[in-house]
Amino acid sequence: MPETRDDEPGDLDGVPVERAAAAVADGGDVGEARETLAIVARDGVVRRAAVDDAVANASMVVTTAETRTELAAEKLDGAREAAAPVADLAPVTGRLDDFDARLDAVETRADGLGDAVREALDMKGDGDLYEVARRIRRVTNAATEVQRAADDLQFEIDSFEAWLADGDRRAEALAADVDALAESVDELAAAADSLAVGEADAESGADTESDADAEIGTDAASRWAAATVRHRVASLLLADVRAERAALRTWAEREGAAPPSGVEPRLEEVRTRHEAVGERLAARVDPEWTARFGDRLSALDEALDAMEPPVAWTEVEAVVEEYRPAVDG
Repeated sequence: MPETRDDEPGDLDGVPVERAAAAVADGGDVGEARETLAIVARDGVVRRAAVDDAVANASMVVTTAETRTELAAEKLDGAREAAAPVADLAPVTGRLDDFDARLDAVETRADGLGDAVREALDMKGDGDLYEVARRIRRVTNAATEVQRAADDLQFEIDSFEAWLADGDRRAEALAADVDALAESVDELAAAADSLAVGEADAESGADTESDADAEIGTDAASRWAAATVRHRVASLLLADVRAERAALRTWAEREGAAPPSGVEPRLEEVRTRHEAVGERLAARVDPEWTARFGDRLSALDEALDAMEPPVAWTEVEAVVEEYRPAVDG
């Protein structure tokens, strides 16, 4: 059996996994090293001969991921064909564009998986077995993620096709969006109320500001900034839902069907409450908060103003993450 020194793992072929893991970890995560080396082990011993089986298993996972990616592409082609008669409507084109972007991302991640497996196999003869195992583990994990993303995409395309074919389903989805928006506005109203409570507590305290008072003020500033960001994102969501409602109305007219009912009054109610919350947030702002967060909020406003329905929400999340005011004390 090959010998290993404390400072040099050497050829791990024939070394028990436990000892090999301790050698390659070099003071690091022995558990992770053990799990990795188990990929190229038999009966608790690292074996170069085990690489073939490990590569074969990885190849199967990669093949499945590639197949699922191809199926997602075929399914999207079918959905695009089914959507052709209404492809001019923004809710349809927006969804198709989102699927296209997601498919591109999945295909990009799938590219190179096969090459990575072959590279690991090429190292079988005299390559470092720990590195071989690490490569096999990485490509297996990457392929599993690709398969999951492709499966999720297929599921959502199926849902899109069902939405495409059923006016009642489209109306139900719109109503669910309005309900979600209403819930978001309710949460914003609660946030605004919490600021009012904070003001009352501060006014009932002593004239001299203590460290605790300063901490309360900092917390209120942070909560106001967070609520303001959410309020501005909700404005975009409101515009998105209203645009979808208008498009579905046009769609229903083309089909000679009744448009979604009961949505307009509910949406108007939500819009009114949203405006009222915005006024409350504006009324309760402290000038110090504006000085502290104003530039970031203005930049966020400018970025969000450039977005139009149908909104790509992944882009909104990225913009919010970029411009969200720092709320640490």
